[in-house]
Order: sequence, then C-alpha cells, then structure tokens
Amino acid sequence: MIDKLQQTRWTWGLVYVAICAANAVALASDSRPNILFVITDQHHAKMLSAAGNPYLKTRALDSIAESGIRFTNAYATNPVCMPSRLSMATGMMPGRFGVFNNGMKATIPEEVMANSLGKLMKRAGYATFYGGKTHLPPELEPKRGGYDVIVRDQRDKLSGACLDFITLDRDEPFFAVASFINPHDICFAYNARADNPNRKGLALVDKLLNEARALPEDQLPPLPENSGIPENEPSGIQENLKVDAVTPAKLIREDYTDRDWRHYRWIYCRLTERVDAQIGELIDGLEKHGLDEDTLIVFTADHGDMDGSHRLASKNLFYEESAGVPYLMQYKGVIPGGVVDDKSLVSSGLNTLPTLAEYAGIGVPEFLPGRSLRSVAETGSDKPRRPYVVSENGIGRMLRTERYKYCVYASGEPRESLVDLEKDPGEMRNLAVLPEHKDIVIRHRRLLQQWIDESGDEKAQSFAIAPNG
Repeated sequence: MIDKLQQTRWTWGLVYVAICAANAVALASDSRPNILFVITDQHHAKMLSAAGNPYLKTRALDSIAESGIRFTNAYATNPVCMPSRLSMATGMMPGRFGVFNNGMKATIPEEVMANSLGKLMKRAGYATFYGGKTHLPPELEPKRGGYDVIVRDQRDKLSGACLDFITLDRDEPFFAVASFINPHDICFAYNARADNPNRKGLALVDKLLNEARALPEDQLPPLPENSGIPENEPSGIQENLKVDAVTPAKLIREDYTDRDWRHYRWIYCRLTERVDAQIGELIDGLEKHGLDEDTLIVFTADHGDMDGSHRLASKNLFYEESAGVPYLMQYKGVIPGGVVDDKSLVSSGLNTLPTLAEYAGIGVPEFLPGRSLRSVAETGSDKPRRPYVVSENGIGRMLRTERYKYCVYASGEPRESLVDLEKDPGEMRNLAVLPEHKDIVIRHRRLLQQWIDESGDEKAQSFAIAPNG
C-alpha cells in the first residue's frame, strides 16, 4: 500500500483541494455534533454487562448501548496496543507502515500523516483534545497530531480534565479523545501471584488479588466454557507465546491452576468496572451540562484479553477474546437506541476515522480502505466494501466472514485454522484439517489473496497459502 501511495502522490494536490472544499461547506453550516471518542485498553467485547456478562456491572457503557448501537462483530486491525492505535489514528492497516508489534518504527507517507484523525478534525474547525494513553509512533503523538489540549493522565484525573475541556464556552464543536489505561492493569496479575521479591508489580492489582484470594469459590467467576485448548490448534500459536513479557502467556498456560484463572478473571472484572466508573463521570458530565443530546459518542478498545479462554492470557492472538473489541455508538435522536447489530463486520482501525469524518462533515482520501458506519448506525442499511474483516499480527493473518473465521500462520503445523463461529463460538475445533471443509478453506484463501493484492500486504504474500495449495 505504501508503494501505491507513493506512486499516486502526484494526485495528492487535487485530493487535498477537494477535501478543503468539503471542509468549507461543513464550516459554513455548523450543525455538526460534538464528538467524544473513548478508548480503553485490553478490553474484550464480552466485558460488558450489556453483552450478557453476569460477573461485572458496566453501568456507563451499558447506558451508551441502551441509547445507541452495539456492534457485536468488531475487530482490531492488530490485537496489540501500538499497531491498533496507529490504525485508528490513520484509518490504515498498521502493517503497511511496517508496524506489527509494540516498539516497531513506522514509515508513514506524508499524505497519511496530513489526514490523521486529529489533523482532520482540527482542519475541519473542531476544538481538539487528547487525554490519556497514546502509544503511537512519534510522528503521530498528539503534540504533532492536531490536538489543541493534551493531558497525560490515563486514570482517575482523565475524566475531569476531559470535562474541563468539553464544557468550555465556545462557538465551534469539540472533538475529544479520552484514552483510558484500564483494564490493561490485568497484565500485572501474574506478577502479583509470583513470590519473587524483585518482580515488577502494581499496588492496585496486588490489592485486588488479595481480595480475590479471600473470597469463597462461589463468588469468583467460573472458568470460561472454552477454557480448554482447541482441537488441532495451529502450533504457531504456542510457539510464539512469550515467557519474558510482563504477562508471560506461555508460563501462565502451563502454571495456572483453575483457582488462579478464577482470580485472574475476578481481577479483570474489577478493573473493567473501575474504568467504566471513570467513563461514567464523562457521561454524567455531558448530561449535567446539557451536552448529551449534541454529542456523538464512539467507544471501543485497542484490543482484548484472552481472559482464561484456551488457558491463555493477554493479547496478540486471533481468538475472539483477543482480536474482538467492543464497539458502541450513541447520538441521541439520530442513532436509534438499544440496537444490537450482530451482522455488520466492523474494523475498529479502518472504520472509525471515516465514520468520525463523515459526522464532522469532512472529506477523506479515497485511498483509505475503510468506510463510514454512519448509515448502518442510523438506518441499519450497510454497504460494506468487502464481505469480510481482516486482522494481522507479526506471525499471521485472520479473515472473518459472516459465519467463519480463517487464520493462516507463517510457521507451524497445521498452519491454517477454520472455525464455524455459528456452531462453535468458543473456537474449540479447527475445521481446516478436515477434508469435508476443503471448499470453504479454499474460498477463504481466495478472499485473503484478494485482500493481499488490494491492500499491498507484502509480508502476508510470503506465507499465504494458494487457494489450491
């Protein structure tokens, strides 16, 4: 994709003029909504009481779902912090900039930089705010990304700082990003369990673990129904689990007892409730100041957490709990309330920027691979560009269609997986190894190859399996 962008750079001047003209029209008739974009970290899609989870209560997020729409099939473009956040900031796949994991250096074309989320909103005449966790390449840090006000606190002070900004008396609408750290602190649960005095820990998680240990069995969440290791799981998954990370997923898979997993899940619920309360301060503040009717709220997370499914913790996997994210939209009086969309396939990285840009009344370059969700959110009519959504990481690719999830890995045996999410939502059985599912595997290989060709995914080209391979 980068090569394609560079080859078409001579057209950028014309595109820029068209975008500026669209922005001028938006500014001339400013009935546009304020926009509040809320992001949490390591929060999987089922960590909402609105999603039927009985082991926690998320009052604030439930209120957004009750007043708006909840998409049940939303995925991160990469289930790791930095790549996912880079994607949401640009509307592009992070791998096209060379970023597949945290800490990797990005190579971002200037036309993508010029149309990053903050710069688009600033150019459209919005007052802009960024608060909380960034975890972005230096080129896209908020101070360079079009934001007027920047607040670094990721925890208890973020809601108040955000409210101080959005409640200012001003003529122009606001665009505010509130990026909360939790429930990411679950990463410290293994260290809290360890007896190593030199461990890297976190006081809050230490406290929560002690509380969990004091509880009787019946007050702890049970193991998830899909707590077992899947049949014919691609070996590339196990081979790439970490032993030296803050959350050493490989050690956890080997060491955790059932009781340990139940402690882990209880702590994860409490951390999620903690961030929900912080988000609740924002929602209550909007209502108190009479801004809730004029504000579009979009909520999502950068990625999920395995939460004990398949005896795994943390992220960077294509299982639902890691790659799947919550995605909520509320715009009272415009987006119908209480809608649960279980049909649309949403990419948090590719769909968010075009959606926010459309609500802001501004144009975006046609090279962006995603499209706005406004139509489906407001009317239920959806015209997706593709019958699938894709996620990537450093070792493989995931392609989700309406019923199936197909994954291919760069190494291991088997290298492919196919899951029927209609019959096997827990992803316990890999159908790719069964001859009777060969035609479905071939169809998904073809779709992945189409995506590789369209998006310029050169790295995947080296390990994708030919349709009849």
